[in-house]
Amino acid sequence: MQNKPTLKPLRIGLLLYPGCMPSGLFGVADLLRAANLRMGQAVMEAVWVGVDAQAVSNWQGPSLTPQLTLAQAALDVCVVPGLWLSSPQQLPGMLLEQGATVRALRDLPRQTVVWSYCAGVALVAASGRLDGIEATATWWLRQALQTHFARVNWRFDEPLVQAKTSLTACGPSGYLNIMLHTLSKRLGPQALSDLQETLLLPQPRAKHAAFFAVDLLTLHDPVMRRLAVFAQRTPAAELSLVLAAQHLATSSRSLSRSVEVCTGMSAGQWLKRVKLHQVAQALESSNLPLKRISANLGFSSEMGLHRSFKQAVGCTPAQYRVSVSSH
Repeated sequence: MQNKPTLKPLRIGLLLYPGCMPSGLFGVADLLRAANLRMGQAVMEAVWVGVDAQAVSNWQGPSLTPQLTLAQAALDVCVVPGLWLSSPQQLPGMLLEQGATVRALRDLPRQTVVWSYCAGVALVAASGRLDGIEATATWWLRQALQTHFARVNWRFDEPLVQAKTSLTACGPSGYLNIMLHTLSKRLGPQALSDLQETLLLPQPRAKHAAFFAVDLLTLHDPVMRRLAVFAQRTPAAELSLVLAAQHLATSSRSLSRSVEVCTGMSAGQWLKRVKLHQVAQALESSNLPLKRISANLGFSSEMGLHRSFKQAVGCTPAQYRVSVSSH
């Protein structure tokens, strides 16, 4: 019995460039190999690529040699890892140093999809490949990226953003969200669950129990992942079960039943929890006042947000911010 119909293997280039942090690339390669073994066929293949064929020194010192150049590889996807930046002020100098990498990304065929995460997103933005489309990146680079790349429709409140020829994620472990998103589309839910359990995939630091059911890393069902992204992008005051069902081309009753089966929560409660999770992330990663966070995420009032957050989490937003900053 076959797990999935035979698919043309997705040819994925793992981009090496001077000073890159290659740990995520090795993580991607491991996941690709495991997925192929689990499915009993090659659903994806990894190719190590570079701007040229010369050995590349990564940020920790050892050199890695590409198998092919970007121009030779004929890729479906190119993965751009992050690199070490100590502060946003280093961004302009880094972009100058990485001019050859930026130009090589710019010269990729337009149909090549580019995956990037952490500070690697800045290189893709500099190539112009994110102009006019939505993208996310590491939160502490927010101001610098908005200043340098105003043509990008930045969505820093979302951990993962998909566009037609781009997939961006925040954080140094952003490759995990990218891969789980991709694997959920190419494999079945059971195969994806098997991979997560077998590889003992690392999780981000412990989250409050109130948000476990809305974390993208815990959602195996591709429909639930689509629903989570839709909820993240919709202003809280406009978000409803009816609107969500219309977006997913299903009935409110069917969607409500699916959410309850997957999460044990009512659909309305779960959708609200997605927005509150974004509030928690903003409290953790910024010093923005609650009033600003409320407005950014589309809540109808700061008071209503305060009340909902305390009811769901068991403490006020201010208390939550203090608690996470002390860890």
